[in-house]
Amino acid sequence: MVPHVIYCIGFVMLFFFLIFPTSEMESAGLTVNRLCAHYFAAEHGFIQYHMKATSAKLLLHATMPFAFVWFVWIMAWTNPDEFGVTGAADPSYAAEFAWNAFCSSSGTVLLLAVLTVGYWATDGWSNHPIAKQLQLLTTPTLPDWRSVATNINDEYRRDTKLSIRANAISTLIVTESWIIKTNLYVHNILSQSDALMCAYKIETKEVITDTVESAEFVNIVAKPLEARVRPFNIRIHTAHIRDLKDRVQRPIVVLPTVQFRSLTERFVEVFKEQVALNPIAPPSVVPDAGGDNCLACLQARPDVKLVKYCLDVDATTGAPLSPSDRCQPCACRPLWCVECLATWFASRQQRYERDSWLSKKTTCPMCRALFCVRDVCYLENRTPAEAQQQEQQES
Repeated sequence: MVPHVIYCIGFVMLFFFLIFPTSEMESAGLTVNRLCAHYFAAEHGFIQYHMKATSAKLLLHATMPFAFVWFVWIMAWTNPDEFGVTGAADPSYAAEFAWNAFCSSSGTVLLLAVLTVGYWATDGWSNHPIAKQLQLLTTPTLPDWRSVATNINDEYRRDTKLSIRANAISTLIVTESWIIKTNLYVHNILSQSDALMCAYKIETKEVITDTVESAEFVNIVAKPLEARVRPFNIRIHTAHIRDLKDRVQRPIVVLPTVQFRSLTERFVEVFKEQVALNPIAPPSVVPDAGGDNCLACLQARPDVKLVKYCLDVDATTGAPLSPSDRCQPCACRPLWCVECLATWFASRQQRYERDSWLSKKTTCPMCRALFCVRDVCYLENRTPAEAQQQEQQES
């Protein structure tokens, strides 16, 4: 059974990476689009290219199970002792039935895929799902799907288009008049003049680049004003939302629950949560802050003071830190609000170390004394809860 499992896992991995190619495979040209580029002939037009590309992908993906069956048969015929599937001495009825069902299914899937692509290609690709969707987008000036396709092809050739890759199988393309989301087999196409876009959800996911880091993605639903075309969802990185807003004709509706926050803004929230867990700065070490405002924003009152509370030991090993790495006492009077101090703290860190910013150190903006987040303490009567109560009493 070991050879069966090994080859089965190998084929599953090959099948998976053909559908979801990695960036290394794309750079090496090991994708369906690259391998069949001569047949696709991108110069004929964006729509015609994707009609052929989706058809080739359907055929290739449907061929994989059938190719696996042939591979197993050949291996069982050439190595009956080491690779016995059809040549097993006494296979169980369930195993034999499952294998025969898989063989029949793989052949049926391939036959259906060939018939489907043949049907799509008839009458100049008029039966392709993309062509049928374009037919729903016809107007008096664009009377049939081919004229709509020509219009999209012309706009796609211009440098004004916006292209955002959502994932390995989906890309968002925005031209002057069209919003297009490419998928594996069927694409979503919507006229900008007929599109209403609404951002309804923000998600934070762990993504892998050179390191594992968190990233925010916004989910947007694109709805037609007329019910001829189905609505579809768009999921892009929040870094692209500004470009998307600049390219669409109608404003994107943003629900109140959706808040676009930068990396620094997200860090400030975490920083404030950690500071709230620290001790309150004792009055004996807090000079009078008077009625001054924060030295950075000039709006909020100073509400934190640097008081050395951390232990001068390595958090990982527990070994004493060297004198140059130890936090230092700060004699400055309160000059900063917690948000501005957190922003200063983030600005002094390396971006590639974002996942460990909270454990890093930086210097006081005024006296340059080294401090960490454990040394940031709220002033008495100026914690967030107390400040909120005071505002309610004043109002």
